[in-house]
Amino acid sequence: LLDASTLLRLPASTYATSCTIFHRTYHRLSLRKHCVWSVAMGCVLLASKVEEEPRSIHSIILTFAHIYRRRRLRVGDDISKFHYGAADAEADNCALLNDLEKENVVRSVKPMSMLGPVYAEWKDALFDIENVILQTLGFTLYWIPDSHPHKFILYFVRVLEIDNKEVAQKAWDYCNDSCRIDLCVRYEPEIMACVAILMACSCNDVELPLVPAPWWEVFIGGNRSQDLSIVCNAILALDDDDDLDNRRANYAFVPSLLEKSSFNDPESYLWSKAD
Repeated sequence: LLDASTLLRLPASTYATSCTIFHRTYHRLSLRKHCVWSVAMGCVLLASKVEEEPRSIHSIILTFAHIYRRRRLRVGDDISKFHYGAADAEADNCALLNDLEKENVVRSVKPMSMLGPVYAEWKDALFDIENVILQTLGFTLYWIPDSHPHKFILYFVRVLEIDNKEVAQKAWDYCNDSCRIDLCVRYEPEIMACVAILMACSCNDVELPLVPAPWWEVFIGGNRSQDLSIVCNAILALDDDDDLDNRRANYAFVPSLLEKSSFNDPESYLWSKAD
């Protein structure tokens, strides 16, 4: 979702909305029944509509096809050092290529034809999953943009009288990181905003009042220290570049868990023939 939002030049709020839709969808649906790739495409499409940052169906499909190729080639990853099992995809065929050569391979492939059968398959999958997501979430997505932790950061920073702009920027970055996991489903946005500010202040040596009561109690109430600790550790764990789960999410192709395979699984067709 982050790669797609970046390539489509969607603002941070749209990226956060797509992640929230994604996590809430999979808290109700099974990965064994709905392909993660089609759900991701559907979330980007719906988020662009909700945030009034519309992107065409064609551009979304081509973007995910581009990401699909990069992931199959594992561009930017150390193939000789890290192995992800089924997510290795084309690793054996591209182990001899360096990143520049892989980038050239990706660039050499012509854009998918809108009249081709593969494009039609991706388009049908996108429309089908859009309906599934809407039905799953009860057709109520209007509230999501107002529930992001980003919305609270600047207000909290003003109340705390933090003049360091780097703190606000770092806290914003931590909120973006939190979108990668399902914290938005398990915790209130105010808690994630407080965690982001706490971590940002720690990075910039900014001290906040802890007496007579910790500063975050003003925003989220008392007895929430354990929740803050859990969220903080979860976000910090995302920076572990040696963790296989993190690297798989950043570089590898993610095969679906569907019993009858997904529309874009390696077995369905060769990625080089996708056009």
